[in-house]
Amino acid sequence: MVKGVNLAVDKKITKVKCGKYCADFTDGGKIFDYDEGFISLTGYSPRQFDGGEVVFDDLIPRDEFDSYMEKVEKLRTVGGGALEHRLMCADGTVLDIICIGTDFTSAEGHSCVNVTVADNSDHAALKRKYESAEKEMDAIAESVSDGLVMVRIADGIPEMVKASDEYYRIIGMDKDSCCGLMDIIKGSDREKLLKNIDECVKTKLLFEQDLPICRSGERAWLRLRARYLDPPEGEDGAMLYCAIADITENKMAEYRLKKQGYCMQMIADNTEEKFFEYNAERDELSITAGEQVMKQFGSNGIMRNFLSGRTADGLIHPDDIEVFYKTWENALASPQKGTADFRCLIKKGTYRWYRMPYISVENENGEITGVYGMFFNIDHVKTLKSRMAHDRREIERLSTTDAVTGLLNRGAFEKAAAASLKELFPTGDCFAVCYSDINDFSYVNENFGYEAGDKMLADFADIIMNCGVCVAGCRIYSDYFVSLYRAKDREKLIDKIGERNRKFSEMQKKKYPLSNIQVSCGLYFMRAADEDINTAIDNANLARRSVKGSTDIPGGIYAERMRIKRSHDQAIASEIFNAIKTGAIELFLQPKFNMKTRGLIGSEALARWRNADGSYKLPYEFIDVLENVGYITQLDFYIYEQVLINLAKWKREGRPLYPVSVNFSRKHNIYPNFVSKIAELADRYDVEKSLIEIEVTESCFTQDVKNLFTNMKKLREHGFKIDIDDFGMGYSSLSVLMDAPVDIVKVDKVFIDNIENNEKSREYIDRICNLIQTASKEIIFEGVETEKQAEILCSSGHKMAQGWLFDKAIPVAEFEKKYLSLKSI
Repeated sequence: MVKGVNLAVDKKITKVKCGKYCADFTDGGKIFDYDEGFISLTGYSPRQFDGGEVVFDDLIPRDEFDSYMEKVEKLRTVGGGALEHRLMCADGTVLDIICIGTDFTSAEGHSCVNVTVADNSDHAALKRKYESAEKEMDAIAESVSDGLVMVRIADGIPEMVKASDEYYRIIGMDKDSCCGLMDIIKGSDREKLLKNIDECVKTKLLFEQDLPICRSGERAWLRLRARYLDPPEGEDGAMLYCAIADITENKMAEYRLKKQGYCMQMIADNTEEKFFEYNAERDELSITAGEQVMKQFGSNGIMRNFLSGRTADGLIHPDDIEVFYKTWENALASPQKGTADFRCLIKKGTYRWYRMPYISVENENGEITGVYGMFFNIDHVKTLKSRMAHDRREIERLSTTDAVTGLLNRGAFEKAAAASLKELFPTGDCFAVCYSDINDFSYVNENFGYEAGDKMLADFADIIMNCGVCVAGCRIYSDYFVSLYRAKDREKLIDKIGERNRKFSEMQKKKYPLSNIQVSCGLYFMRAADEDINTAIDNANLARRSVKGSTDIPGGIYAERMRIKRSHDQAIASEIFNAIKTGAIELFLQPKFNMKTRGLIGSEALARWRNADGSYKLPYEFIDVLENVGYITQLDFYIYEQVLINLAKWKREGRPLYPVSVNFSRKHNIYPNFVSKIAELADRYDVEKSLIEIEVTESCFTQDVKNLFTNMKKLREHGFKIDIDDFGMGYSSLSVLMDAPVDIVKVDKVFIDNIENNEKSREYIDRICNLIQTASKEIIFEGVETEKQAEILCSSGHKMAQGWLFDKAIPVAEFEKKYLSLKSI
């Protein structure tokens, strides 16, 4: 909006006051926005507008309101324009004004108008001289955004009678230094302007001319639009209303583009890139000559009726035509930069990919006049992208599948299973997650190599996916698999899994006749489509672990008690370190005796976990849990160190010293410093190593026997003795045990439970013991509970035993009091 536009040129015309306001007709014509010019013009206060005391209707004199509204409606029918009317001021005076209004809808959906007003009172009489008030008001409306010059033509000589402040700003001069419009135009442009003015007076038609001027020492460009106004009757001469716009930036842009065009032509002549220019007015595309495909655009690289005639249809690939023309539609809609890829015909049946970056430019009226850009070949880029897309798919496949089996990995399985359940669960079918592992899988790896093991995994994966009820399959790691199954009911699903397991076992039995390859699996039946897959996998694994090793059960089925057990196990695992720290883990000793003399010969160190109420957790409540989670190693070394502390104490106190056997889990064998740590602790507490017996269970001999034997030999070299615990539980072959570097074999109580009443049991014990003694190993019997058992064993020449017949495991203090003041017999 122009504020206080100075139109004064002669002494009769004063400064024109301008203002701007907005009115909301949905809200009763409330004036909700205005500038200082409008306040100054009307004399009303902001409070009167803001409070709704003065609204739109109050600005129009009562007796002129109807005629005013008629004029407004007429203007709306022709798309708007300028309106001359009278304005009621706060002091009761009425001004002649010119206003320009624009309708708009507010963010609240209200019907509003934006109005610019100019005080026309001082020269209202002058304007009434002219017959066409509408033309005059149009000229003034145009002058709001551009500079305004009023030129009087008398005797064919143009004379500037007034000009707006915007005009002086545009030409870069002040009123005092500028004599008139004609004074700033020079040479041929001045002559052309005089001719255009003369023609305008004769024809009374609007004309337009671009005028170069010198502004502040630099070249600038103006665009002049002139409109003729007839003089009143009886007066000579005419009046021209001239709107002046600064188009310097447009001209400079055109110049730069033209210069760039020369540069692009030079580049095009020496490279494969081809540049183009589209003339919107002529609908003509011009392109630099060169490659055969570009020559097809027409003679001399010009394609006429380019968009209106769709003359490129025969050159663009049918699949790309829509994108091609949509790109041009966007380019001509608004000034923008863009890029389009399309295939263009090279020769019959052969297309090549091209990229078309472009920029569309507008003139000072906001009309798109041209589009400039280039074409260049991107076949190699598209080929590369195609390869990259293929590589991405391959990477995605590798990142979501298992390389050995081709099944999904866990992350991909969770997504696939969740999606399948969402889609298929509403069918009413039965769905279950199955967690499986291959028993004795290490047998194949160790005896036939990892390639054979991988083949076994692939065989099982193939059976999983082709069992008829599998929705999705996954190898988690090693020989552990998870799958989602679907069947009509639970029974059919369970039967199919049992059939799957049998088929796999039979296949492997043919390959490895001496093996007993079986599958352990657990099932969790889904209860809802949105049930968490991770939880389902976890539950299925709990069910699997509940039947691990059972060959006669096709699979375990999850029950809530399994989760309760796991919660118990988790509690044990989370409390063990604090229990060790606070002394809740206590050392108990179970005495070992000479059955004949009943004299003490040693003891076995055992762990007991004292509860807050003074009671104790029994070993079966926590030992297996710690074994499973891997914390058993910390417990073993804690008990071992307690044994060393007490042996050192008894040595200082002069008490008799007897060997103590300490249990160590098979999990210690994976640690390279296992042996050295045991030896270093004994040295630290200055305890004779011959007083320590390292107990390993028979089950240790089923895994990594070579490493186990190495550690046992090293321990014996340090002076420790080695005991085999739980001998006879059936975990390993007798030949392996006989070759083991051990000193003492502890025979499990299951061998002596029936010797009182069963002759065959007695004979079996004798044969086993003879074999052990042949291997130069000592024997001690566990679990001797009756005098009859002790008598039978003694009669067979056996001496050492432990069990409740002699004493149970007791606290250290009680053990000291009871036995360490006595001498061993």
